[in-house]
Parts: sequence; C-alpha cells; structure tokens
Amino acid sequence: MGLFDKFKNKEEKAKEAVEAKAAEAKAAAEAEAAKVKAAAEAKAADAKAREEAFLKRNAEVKAAQQEKIAAEKAAEEAAKAEAAKAKAEEEKKVAEAKKEANKAFKLAVDGDFGPKSIKAVQHILGCKEDGICGTETIKAIQKLVGAEADGVWGTQTSKALQKFLGVTVDGVAGPETFKAFQKWANKELGF
Repeated sequence: MGLFDKFKNKEEKAKEAVEAKAAEAKAAAEAEAAKVKAAAEAKAADAKAREEAFLKRNAEVKAAQQEKIAAEKAAEEAAKAEAAKAKAEEEKKVAEAKKEANKAFKLAVDGDFGPKSIKAVQHILGCKEDGICGTETIKAIQKLVGAEADGVWGTQTSKALQKFLGVTVDGVAGPETFKAFQKWANKELGF
C-alpha cells in the first residue's frame, strides 16, 4: 500500500469518523427533539386533562346549583301553597265565627225596617244597639252612604242610601230600599 493509499485510507477514516459523529449528533438531536416533543405532548395532555376535569367539575357545580335553586323554588312554592291553604282555612273559620257571632242579627228580607233591622245595622256600624234609629245611627248611615252627616234623615239621605244600595233613586226610602238594606246587612254579617 502506497502513501497515496494510506492518505486516502486516512481520509476515508476521517470522513467516516465525521459521518459517524454527525450521525451520532443527529441521533442525539433527534432523541432530544423526541424528548422535548414527548414532554410537550405530555404537558399538553396534562393541560387538556386538567381542563376537562375543570369543565366537568364546573358542570357538576352548575348542575348542583341549578338543582338547589329548583329545590328551593319548589320548597318556596310549596310553602306559599301551604300558607295560602292555611289562610283560606283561617278566613273560613273567621267567616264561620263571624256568622255564628252574628246569628242573632240575621234579618228576614221583608222590607220592614223595624227595631231588629235597626239593631243589625247599629251592630255593623258600631253604634249603640238599641233598635232606635236616632241621631247617632242616622249619622253613621249617612257617613256610610256618603251623605252629609247631620243626623237628620231626609230626602238626600234616602237618595244617597238608594244609590249606595243600587236601587231606584227616588228619595223615598220604602220597602224596596229597606229590602236592599236588609240584604246588605245580612251580607255584612256573613250571611
């Protein structure tokens, strides 16, 4: 082997060494790139898993809140219904008690506005219950019907009473007016 061959052989060995180092460097770079890529993918997968867990938890919390709100609303509506039922029962009891307490004042609707009818109206208006249609009773009736409260029963009081009761307004308080007044009194007494 000649000098040229030795030189060529040395050159080839150097070239092979350089190529081997380049291949080694390339392999190391590829390994490092793969390692970085794997780390980035793992980090992305971890971030995605955390995001999914967060979204799932957020959805669970939202569902629980909506459930709680629905339950509270249902409980509130049930309480309102129960309160309304209790109120209706109480109103019924009060009406029955009022009716029972006022039993003695129930009027026959006959147009005869005598002492019993006067006492019933006095009871309703909070006047002295003596069955006499005196000044105090007339003033209370006048206030009720919107007439001038002077304690004197006249045409204006009769007209105001008739208008209040929704009967023919002629200023003469006769049987038609007194029947309507007795009906009004019975209604006020709970009958």
